[in-house]
Amino acid sequence: MQRALVTTAATIVLTALAVSTAGCGGSPAAGAPPTVHAPASERQPAVTEAGAKEAEVYVQVLRRYLSTPGENSFPQAFKTVYVLNQTYADAANPSGTHGRGVPIAPQTQRQVTAALAGMAHVIFIADRGSVIEANSAGCWQVRNGGILITLGMPVGHGNQVHVGINGFVACLGATWLTYVLQDQPGTGWRVTGTTGSMAIS
Repeated sequence: MQRALVTTAATIVLTALAVSTAGCGGSPAAGAPPTVHAPASERQPAVTEAGAKEAEVYVQVLRRYLSTPGENSFPQAFKTVYVLNQTYADAANPSGTHGRGVPIAPQTQRQVTAALAGMAHVIFIADRGSVIEANSAGCWQVRNGGILITLGMPVGHGNQVHVGINGFVACLGATWLTYVLQDQPGTGWRVTGTTGSMAIS
């Protein structure tokens, strides 16, 4: 009788262990965690490549705009450059309403800031109102003698894109235009000219 009870108990324990082991191996909630990082790491190169392209395009746009008085309408060089940390589809439109923007990735912001460090102090900001103040004549202007820039998202296919830009210095000092860039073999993205209308106030 005791031997039958021991045998029955041993069978129950072994069955429970077998079920428990099967549950650990078959359930993603138990045992080793499911592999969720592999897909993200596989996508990372594509994201990095896209971010690098975006950063290079913005660097070229800003470099061209800031160094060309005929396009930014100011003869002096700006040492402080504020850039909105979102892009707007109507950046180059003086009548644009700047609805919902597309955030510029932090990594892209860092790359742009570093690339232009020798030319100007580039600061990405979230709110245009934080750098605009009224002068003694009641005219709105960018503080610290700086310029506020709004960028458009690169639009295009293959090795050519268009990027809108607006630079604002004061109530009677702003420009709107759209640059054309090409990805040239051996040199990368370069501004090749402008397209569409250009507005100055």
